[in-house]
Amino acid sequence: MGITYEGTKIHWNYFLAIEQDFEKLSRYIEFCDANNDTFSIELARIIMSASQDVDVILKNICKLLVGKEPSNIDGYRQVIKQYLPDLINEKAFISRFEMHSTPFLNWNDNKNPDWWRANTDIKHHRTTNFEKANLKNAINAVGALLIVNIYFYKLDVQLKNEDVVTDWKRLISTLGLKSSFIKLNENYYPNFVYV
Repeated sequence: MGITYEGTKIHWNYFLAIEQDFEKLSRYIEFCDANNDTFSIELARIIMSASQDVDVILKNICKLLVGKEPSNIDGYRQVIKQYLPDLINEKAFISRFEMHSTPFLNWNDNKNPDWWRANTDIKHHRTTNFEKANLKNAINAVGALLIVNIYFYKLDVQLKNEDVVTDWKRLISTLGLKSSFIKLNENYYPNFVYV
């Protein structure tokens, strides 16, 4: 009658919780260009939660790649640009609303993402920057969290199993990295996962 735990994908589970909360918002805020500037306490919470875990996962990615954790997002950007440049142009799709975002696109110009700066402003100066807790920044922050999660687990598997070739479909299928609301490129998913 013992319970056996095989380990957990804590970052993925955290993403799924944020994704579920974010999807619930779509019942109250239509995800469209006209509502990009809509802001709320719930959007602030989602942006800050997603951004905090993006920070943690990027530290882990950098540690796996170069053996140390940069102290801030500027350091993450340098490591990612050198070792995982495809991450920068990765898109997150919300097919229900026929939309996508490219959360790290600003890194191509050596600038930090708008959603990241918004998170910092909301966290430190909420009374004067509350309007930055908006739908556009939330979409990008949650999309960024999805992207870094998938890249982290792919890198982790590759480094632990050097002889294993890990393509996206195999990784997502093997690890069970299925999300229901926001996804990466449909070509990354086994046919039975992407709907």
